[in-house]
Amino acid sequence: GVGLNIAQAAALVSANPIVGIDLHEEKLEMGSRFGATHTINALAVTDLDASIREIVGEAGADVIIDTTGDARVIEQAYNATHPDGKTILVGVPQKGNNISIYSLPLHFNKVLTGSHGGSCEPHLDIPRYVSLVENGRMNLDGLITHEFALDDINEAIRAVRSGQAGRVIISMDRN
Repeated sequence: GVGLNIAQAAALVSANPIVGIDLHEEKLEMGSRFGATHTINALAVTDLDASIREIVGEAGADVIIDTTGDARVIEQAYNATHPDGKTILVGVPQKGNNISIYSLPLHFNKVLTGSHGGSCEPHLDIPRYVSLVENGRMNLDGLITHEFALDDINEAIRAVRSGQAGRVIISMDRN
């Protein structure tokens, strides 16, 4: 969901190209529907950096926002970022799944940073997002892909983790 909305926001400001990278084909297909002009399955390529540069040019991407939390993807995304560019980490690697990067560019203009909660100001940003949806500029249709009963919560978690589901609704029976 987060990556899809990042693609939508990038499309809203006419960013081009918008490259969606994920580990699951289903999510890449959704990415194309939500604004990605190109998609890459990180598990299907041996050199993600080169694959990104084929699309954005040899200098690298101006901004890369990682939502996978996969250390290998983060490292290659950082490498594919322009020397004056910014790599933003939204996805969080599992504990012990550390990244290894060449840090010298960070002493100049390259940026590697994390984002918590979109680094937004809810009192300002939520009304903006609501307005974008109300005016048809952002699409939420298709973000929720499954609905599960509370008794099936473990199945819902498996579906999300495996990439088979986008966002899910858990229905609670209030009998």
